[in-house]
Amino acid sequence: MLTAILAFFQAIPAITGGINNFVSKYYDAKVQITTARIGGDVNVAKALVSGVVAEGQTRVEFLKVVSQSKFLMFVVGGFALPWIIYEWKAVTFDNIFCPWWYGKACFTPTITGLVADWSGVILGGVFGTGSVMAVGQMFFNRKQS
Repeated sequence: MLTAILAFFQAIPAITGGINNFVSKYYDAKVQITTARIGGDVNVAKALVSGVVAEGQTRVEFLKVVSQSKFLMFVVGGFALPWIIYEWKAVTFDNIFCPWWYGKACFTPTITGLVADWSGVILGGVFGTGSVMAVGQMFFNRKQS
C-alpha cells in the first residue's frame, strides 16, 4: 500500500505535465480556429480566446457568489422554476405520461407575447450567453490601426 502511494506521488509531476500539455494544445487549437474564422489575425484571435476564457472565469465567480447566498439562490430558482415546470409539462408529461395513461400524446400550447419576450430576457440574463458579450466587448474595445 505504501508503495502504491509513493508511486502515485511520483506520478503527479507527469500527470500535471500532461494536463498542462492538453490545456496548451486546446488553447492553440481554439486560437487557430478563431484565426481562421476572423481572417488570419493571430493577435486578435488570442485576445478573443483570452476574453472568452476571462468571461468564463467571471461566470464561475458569479455562480460561486450565487451558490453562497440563500437569497440569490432563491431569486435564480424563482426565475427558473416556471420554465422548469413548463418544460417538464411540455416534454415529460405530454410525451411520456400522456401516451402511457391516455393512449395519445397531449399538447401544451407555446408561450407567446410579452411572457415569451420577458422569459427570454430573464433566462438569457440568468444563464446567459457571456461569450457573445465578451466578443462584443473585444470588438468595441479594439485598437484602431
